[in-house]
Amino acid sequence: MRLCSRLRRGFRHRGVMVLPRQTCGLFTHTLLLERYPGGRQRLDRSIQGGELFQTVINNPINVFMTHMSNYGNDRLALYTFESVVKFLRCWTNVRLASAPPLALAEKYFQLRPDELNPLWGNPCDDIRHRRIWSKSKWCDTLPKILVIGPQKTGSTALYTFLAMHPTLVPNLPSPTTYEELQFFNNNNYLKGLDWYLNFFPPSQSNNTQITFEKSATYFDGDLVPRRAHALLPNAKIIAILISPSKRYDAKKGFFCQAVSGEKTKCLGKSKGRIYPPMEDRSAKFLRRYYSTHNTALSKLLVRLGRPVPQWLKEELTTNG
Repeated sequence: MRLCSRLRRGFRHRGVMVLPRQTCGLFTHTLLLERYPGGRQRLDRSIQGGELFQTVINNPINVFMTHMSNYGNDRLALYTFESVVKFLRCWTNVRLASAPPLALAEKYFQLRPDELNPLWGNPCDDIRHRRIWSKSKWCDTLPKILVIGPQKTGSTALYTFLAMHPTLVPNLPSPTTYEELQFFNNNNYLKGLDWYLNFFPPSQSNNTQITFEKSATYFDGDLVPRRAHALLPNAKIIAILISPSKRYDAKKGFFCQAVSGEKTKCLGKSKGRIYPPMEDRSAKFLRRYYSTHNTALSKLLVRLGRPVPQWLKEELTTNG
């Protein structure tokens, strides 16, 4: 029986501070000490150096949940907490104190500033979450591929081409950001998982579908790696790398998708635009400006066992 949980985290949202509670199974499932699974000896082991003791030691701020019925009968809750407090005072130098809820919350987030923002985990990883999960939401619809950009590298073209494959299913368009959901890097994240999953409806005809989404702003978002890994730890990441000094290209063009008959579906007018030629001094400045970053990128690709693209080799050779 798992007595206490130590891995919960708090968050603050719209001025409301939410602290994690260290839940104890004995207060939910057991009302009498004599009926505690394993008897008093097992409970005492948890108190005297076991999981309940470790929970208090490893969490500077503790919030426990119990029920009024645990204070009646043979006073199981009082026995448990009085025992763990006595054990702590006897065998440790830990100073125990209590505080009102607001002061407790403020102190908690002073100690855990990294928990000020919510972090959505994958609800499908916990059987208890799956049991209460909405029937209209499916674990299989979570994206398995993220195209993270960056901007102006042809990410929209890649998104369009991937969507042509019968097995690859893109997100539904957003009314404000078009094909990009921009979930992990802006305020859409605070709208929660239900908002995100509404863009990935389950398919009744294709159980082998692979869902994906593209948001070019994920590339340089500071919060994106942690948020994306918490929700989609096994997702494949696609980043498009091109020379930053050769983003204005006169030969750029796109194929159009043949929808049916003579009808075609092409990218918008803003794509494939033609720019005036870049001055030589501007190109040289950009190559120098990005030389350090390009060197670091080359070393990273080698360390990861990835091929170094030809454009990157040329940039480094020119600067060398």
